[in-house]
Amino acid sequence: MKNVYANFFLLIFLVFTFEIRAQTHINRLDSLFNKIKHSELALRIFFSEMPKGGDLHHHYSGSIYAEQYIEKARSLNAWINPVSLEISFELLDKSERDGWKKFKSYENQIGFYLLQQNLLKHWSVKDYARSDGITSYDDFFNTFDHFGSSKDKMKDGSGLIWLKNLAISQKVSYLETMLEIIPCGKNLKIAETFNDSLLYYYQINDSSSLINLFNTLKTIILNNENKQCIQEYLGKLREEHERLKLDDSLFTIRYLTYMIRVLPPVQVFTQMLLSYEAAQKDTLLVGVNMVAPEHNPISIRDYQLHMRMFKYCAQHWPSVSLSLHAGELSEGMVSPENLNFHIQEAVEIAGAKRIGHGTALAFEKNSLALLGKMKEKNTVLEINFNSNQFILNSTAQNHPFELYHKAKIPLVICTDDAAVLRTDHNSEYIQIALKYPYLSYADFKEFAFNSIKYSFIKGTKVKEKLNEKLEKDFHQFEEKMLKNYLLIFGE
Repeated sequence: MKNVYANFFLLIFLVFTFEIRAQTHINRLDSLFNKIKHSELALRIFFSEMPKGGDLHHHYSGSIYAEQYIEKARSLNAWINPVSLEISFELLDKSERDGWKKFKSYENQIGFYLLQQNLLKHWSVKDYARSDGITSYDDFFNTFDHFGSSKDKMKDGSGLIWLKNLAISQKVSYLETMLEIIPCGKNLKIAETFNDSLLYYYQINDSSSLINLFNTLKTIILNNENKQCIQEYLGKLREEHERLKLDDSLFTIRYLTYMIRVLPPVQVFTQMLLSYEAAQKDTLLVGVNMVAPEHNPISIRDYQLHMRMFKYCAQHWPSVSLSLHAGELSEGMVSPENLNFHIQEAVEIAGAKRIGHGTALAFEKNSLALLGKMKEKNTVLEINFNSNQFILNSTAQNHPFELYHKAKIPLVICTDDAAVLRTDHNSEYIQIALKYPYLSYADFKEFAFNSIKYSFIKGTKVKEKLNEKLEKDFHQFEEKMLKNYLLIFGE
């Protein structure tokens, strides 16, 4: 019995000692962090070494740097139109008379450098300086249409492998990437005849007729053929995931599917039903989202209809996790009445577990009540500071980061479309540290752990494994920083 008590007290002592040591590390790191938080270069060194957990707001196609798309086109000797900058991998009847050339015809030519630079600007916001009236947000969103078939060619697995290696190099151990639309649900002509009815019932606020129509469409869309298509898609996704060996001791990836909010209502609802049905059936596909500009006229017209579609899906597939781009708006982008309810409806009607961007918080009808509701529901905010800065002209003064943080809304630091923005995950941490100097090292450590805690990963074992890895990585990081900080940052 004495041995039992002795072992028990030894265990308590060791745990207590470990906690004291861990807290001492945090205090010393806070002291170091306070010394360097005004230096962008010192922060770059610091955050480049710091583990970041996961990236939960991550668009697959917008996160692969243009150089990778160019290299894919070069390696496959694709056709390119140097004027329009269109690229084609097909063996079409193209010739130099039509202005098209083979990529390899540029090799060893001085002109290739200029062509490459033009492509980089075409496929990202590099050197953005428009004199033709194109706004920053239009320049950003137009980029995705320019990738064309180059994006499709990255589906050979090279895109995912490149993203994995980049993530590991930035001390990111988990990606939750918005991969693609579920490629099913084609040739549903009968469903498309209900577009006018959907809009009509929504506009006259006839909830009963709207639900009945949702039920009718659900029966039409989720027919046996489309259910079989979903199963085949999920099988191919898993086969590719395992073929590429994407999950290992250093890295884990999971996928979100999405719908496009600027399409006609029935097409959006079709993509939504297929997404929910698919996300319920597989552990690799962990949730759904919605993409495309929130200020687009169709997005504005149908926003509340979309939220009611999400509510319907949540009732039929309650286990499926939803993250929504909501409130990715700023003053002047839309009229005032379209600026004051998007986040609230995403949280209270659609039931989103995470909100992407949320920059229009202060313009919501009752922002204080909304913050209270988000805190009550433990709704997570995905912060994409560089994206907001470029698209919405966000600053430290007009971005609601501090409001969310002071209200104790869980925050995760994300990249959005790092390749289009020509940034990385380190830069997101750096910008927030520079803009909000009241933040401590402990705050940034919490953001990193939040990215695992609030991920949509299915299965406790995977999440526990990632959390344990993050704990270990932080321990090593703190030991290294405390050992070398005088050498790196001085007294």
